Amino acid sequence: MTALVSLSNGRIQTSIAALALLTACGVEMTALLDRHANGDWGDINLDEEQENGLSLVCGGPIVSQFKLSGLDSIRIVTDTLRKTTRISLATEPYRLAGNASHSFGGEALAA
Repeated sequence: MTALVSLSNGRIQTSIAALALLTACGVEMTALLDRHANGDWGDINLDEEQENGLSLVCGGPIVSQFKLSGLDSIRIVTDTLRKTTRISLATEPYRLAGNASHSFGGEALAA
């Protein structure tokens, strides 16, 4: 289901593994970010969709998940304050580890 929202993604952080999967599958990160920001949260279940709806109204993180190949999925999480959006594999911890960085929109963003 697609919600009628326009979410600010804020600063974008990505894990190295997520970047590798996106590249291997030929998927543009911006396409998934656009879907996430516009309420198309991909392959989440009904409970997660309802949680996202509640988070939009009351505050809380917004979570999307997109299956790309086989068992591999990308998770996109925008924080409660809408200042940071993290892109990682669904199997990675919620927080990005280490010093992963990605250049997005001409600006280097460190995790």
